[in-house]
Amino acid sequence: MSTTYRLHPPTSASRVLQILLACTGGLALVVDAIAYVWLRGSAFVLHIPDPQAPGRQVSYWTGSSVSSPWLAFLWLPSLVSTGVSVLWLIWQHGSTANLWARGYRDLKIRPGWAVGWWFIPFANYAMPLVAMLELDRRSTPDGTPRRASPILGWWWAAWLASSTVPVIGVMGSLLSAMGDLARDLPDARTVDFTGAAHAIVPWLLLSGVLQALAAGFAIMVVRRIDAGQAALVAAPLAIPSRPDAGGRG
Repeated sequence: MSTTYRLHPPTSASRVLQILLACTGGLALVVDAIAYVWLRGSAFVLHIPDPQAPGRQVSYWTGSSVSSPWLAFLWLPSLVSTGVSVLWLIWQHGSTANLWARGYRDLKIRPGWAVGWWFIPFANYAMPLVAMLELDRRSTPDGTPRRASPILGWWWAAWLASSTVPVIGVMGSLLSAMGDLARDLPDARTVDFTGAAHAIVPWLLLSGVLQALAAGFAIMVVRRIDAGQAALVAAPLAIPSRPDAGGRG
């Protein structure tokens, strides 16, 4: 089934995307900073009942509560980022479709693949950047490639780092801390998880910083491409439509 691409100017969805990106970066930084302060000043000690003791006993925590209601706010940046992801894909698909609607030659990434590459394991570590580079370079009035902005490289590096570095750091810190606890756990009636909690807090703070940086760079990328797209839409059609402009999306 073929798709006919139609030319659409940048819409208010792009402005909403930029607002949500700013909200996501700001929330991630604030929430992770609060989590850092809270965990650094908290203790988490688990008391395990003696199985030989008479009566029914249950485990309990002392120190800080691990079920504090405010901990639900830790999920707020993730909820906002879900909306950002959906809007980003809509924006990227529409902007890429404009290049094809214009009939620019030698395009490599179709609108459907501009979205699809994000969901293919391993390929999604590189191909979305390839698609964005083509979108940035070809968002010109006549399709003549322009020099790609280094901001795309900074955005991609910050996004990859925010997605991987804190996770690796937290897992490594937890494994190290839990390994120390495991040696005494079989006979212990009291297990202190405070050290493990304190070990992960630098990585939480780093996660917030990297997410804020990635969001800031993403806003600059969207603004640059939108400016190019506005000029693309406003320019008169000076080249013949490419024969495959109505190809599969």
